Amino acid sequence: MDAKDVRPSDLFTALAELCEQFRAAGDIECRAMISATHMRFPPELAAVLYQAMRELLANVRQHARATRVQVTSSAGLDGTIRLGVTDNGVGFTRHWREASPFAASSGIGLWSIDQRLRGFGAYLDVESSTNGTRATLVIPAPALIPQ
Repeated sequence: MDAKDVRPSDLFTALAELCEQFRAAGDIECRAMISATHMRFPPELAAVLYQAMRELLANVRQHARATRVQVTSSAGLDGTIRLGVTDNGVGFTRHWREASPFAASSGIGLWSIDQRLRGFGAYLDVESSTNGTRATLVIPAPALIPQ
């Protein structure tokens, strides 16, 4: 599925399929723990979120040396939606952890994801240690389609 083809109503299914494709393409277990109730996005934002999640999974495959990854969604009390990719890989090397993951020296992948999200008032939050990395797309309530 191409990011531009993802409709808000299809994002739940698209993320579950993305996780399944990721698992089938290699030896990394991928579990999707997402809720359809968290998928209230305008079409343009849905496409950006799908593309970001795809890129985050590609980063896991390319860099993390992980055996497990989880794709999750959650809703905050303030209406914020969080979409996450968490792995049990090696995390960023010491150099990467000391620098911002958004610094020019660390490549443009995470920075690019963050910049695309900021156009919608959302952002990327990254936490990394030697026990793995958690990358979370944080989408504030004003960016969502009201229920």
